[in-house]
Amino acid sequence: YMHEINDALNSVGLPPVTAETATVGRTGGTTKKNNENVKRPNNIPATAASLLRNCNSSSSARQIVSFSQPLDVLLGGGFALSELTEIAGLPGSGKTQLAMQLCVDARLPGKYGGVEGCAVVIDAEGNWAGAGVDRLWSLAGALVDHVKGSALRKMEAKKAKEMANGGGMNTDTTTPEELVPSWFTPESILDGIHIFRVHDESEQTCTLYNLPQFLQEQEEKGKPVKIVVIDSLAFHYRVASSINSNNKGNFLSTTTSLTRMAAFLQELASEFDLAVLALNHLTNKIDKDSTVAGGMKLVPALGESWAHSVTSRLMVDFYHRHVPNGASHGSVMGEVRTCSLIKSPHKPNGTALFMITDKGIRGLPPQYVQQAEETKRAR
Repeated sequence: YMHEINDALNSVGLPPVTAETATVGRTGGTTKKNNENVKRPNNIPATAASLLRNCNSSSSARQIVSFSQPLDVLLGGGFALSELTEIAGLPGSGKTQLAMQLCVDARLPGKYGGVEGCAVVIDAEGNWAGAGVDRLWSLAGALVDHVKGSALRKMEAKKAKEMANGGGMNTDTTTPEELVPSWFTPESILDGIHIFRVHDESEQTCTLYNLPQFLQEQEEKGKPVKIVVIDSLAFHYRVASSINSNNKGNFLSTTTSLTRMAAFLQELASEFDLAVLALNHLTNKIDKDSTVAGGMKLVPALGESWAHSVTSRLMVDFYHRHVPNGASHGSVMGEVRTCSLIKSPHKPNGTALFMITDKGIRGLPPQYVQQAEETKRAR
């Protein structure tokens, strides 16, 4: 992608980057060209059967859990690695909250079903600074408490089973803290979340295209990155488009830049085995099927080319927007969110309900699930 990267950087007035910082894929072998060693990509094809065997033989987690069971079930276990996932929604619908939860959950130890990696955040809107850091601290503390509580429950269940089998008094003095890695603290969780604040389109583009070097350095330190969040990808593009709204050439340039960016992010996710999460805004689009003249509908921003480029697309929304008579905005159910899977190559479309609590993203308690079902039937 060297020439594409430099074309994109040149279009926004930035100097070209070097091969070391721009190359995403790892290459193998060389070929002679003009008396120089030129890297050639390792394009040996793999069979579907071999890919399946590799997936099944992997002992490490392949998804980052959200701690909302309905949402994780909808996605087949969580947010998949090696994929570009888009989350679109209205302001305040929970996009950033969900992304923060996933960054914290990426630090979950492998013995507890986590990917035990670091996170990178491209913060375009400033949501992760100030109060955002306080929120990350709360989520990290809740995660550590949850893991310690889970370890305690497992230890007590083991002791009870041994007593029931006639094992006599259990002399195991292991504490829950000893079952959890010593490094797993709120401080260490936040140390593994790297936030890049970008203030315009040029800075965002340059930061993203230079990520491979940072990711490679993290791998060499034994601290691999397992999730990259862009919050939000659309923000600076839309600001630039509004300034040059009458320039058709600028629109075409933005579309080309986004298409290249999508290909780059897909390759980044695949080569470094991480999840790329791009948050997106909603915009109005004329609804041709509307019975009302001039009818509009809300759709994710950035256009059709971008939509085709993402692996999976999720839409988050307020539950009360879908059930206006069953969930007033001020009620408990008014705080419930919906997450709809509307594009995926490996899972059927569907919708899950989740809540944003002081401890983070969680599934609905049983009584709220029942209330939601009753409301749905009443419609």
